[in-house]
Amino acid sequence: MKSIVIIFPYFGILPVQFKMWRASALNNPSVDFMFFTDADVKPAKNIIVHKMQFKDFQQIAQKAFDFSIVLDRPYKLCEYKQAYGYILQDYIKDYDFWGFGDLDLVYGDIRTFLTDAVLGHKFLLGWGHLTLLHNDEDANTYFMKQIKGYQNYKDAFTTPTITFFDEYGYKGCSDKWRDNRPDDCWLEWPFDNASKPKQSYHFNSLTREWKKVIFEHVDNKLYMIRFNHGKMEKKESMYAHFQHRGFMKDRVTDYSHFLVTPRSIIDYPRRLVSLRLRWLCRNRSFMTKYYQWKDRIIWKLGRGKMK
Repeated sequence: MKSIVIIFPYFGILPVQFKMWRASALNNPSVDFMFFTDADVKPAKNIIVHKMQFKDFQQIAQKAFDFSIVLDRPYKLCEYKQAYGYILQDYIKDYDFWGFGDLDLVYGDIRTFLTDAVLGHKFLLGWGHLTLLHNDEDANTYFMKQIKGYQNYKDAFTTPTITFFDEYGYKGCSDKWRDNRPDDCWLEWPFDNASKPKQSYHFNSLTREWKKVIFEHVDNKLYMIRFNHGKMEKKESMYAHFQHRGFMKDRVTDYSHFLVTPRSIIDYPRRLVSLRLRWLCRNRSFMTKYYQWKDRIIWKLGRGKMK
């Protein structure tokens, strides 16, 4: 089995979904998760923690380059994600694959999807919430390769502006892999990127099209649940990502079996299960309108401050 480590340089307050993230990470014992952080992250057998301040990580990153980089705030770390294999090689040299991702998500059974055949590729997925690369010099330095029409890493690393160098759609690293080395890429979508509240308060899977869903996590499996013409349907997921959901509440007492709903993370019900699942998947059009208007007001206020 090929070894995998997912890297998290993280500085600041942990997201509300972190306890859920941790429970699902522990249920993937054949994958390691490595933190560089000042947050209260408790080590475990497959959770490796390097305690440090942001300034310490700034120094580690700067030592990897012979020019002055801009890493002036933690949010700027997103620009460096596809360079982690190069910057942190001394920490990850014993792994076959390394990756990066987000903490506002829940994993299913990662190895169900990342089979030996899938790990025959060099570049997997390509999204900010989870991407994996083969740990070799070619893959670890591909972010440096200059190709006409794609971002130059030196430009991204020497400006305080966020250039989305690691993301699709901005002619950054993921676009460069997909467009120029398609045979080396595995770009399937076995995950669920949930809609932002202003798009829909419901969990609508932007990657697999199911609408008004909730998620069930049991042991190490994650399932998307919906009611289609009155009948409950399930689909297994590699992970689900919940962006812009800082208002979620974690009310779980037993992480061996829980539900993720648009408002909160809760224990799996013991009584009236079908009725309660149907209720949690209900239409919430009023809440969607609320977050659309809230976002619009915030945007207008922000625009006014810029004038």
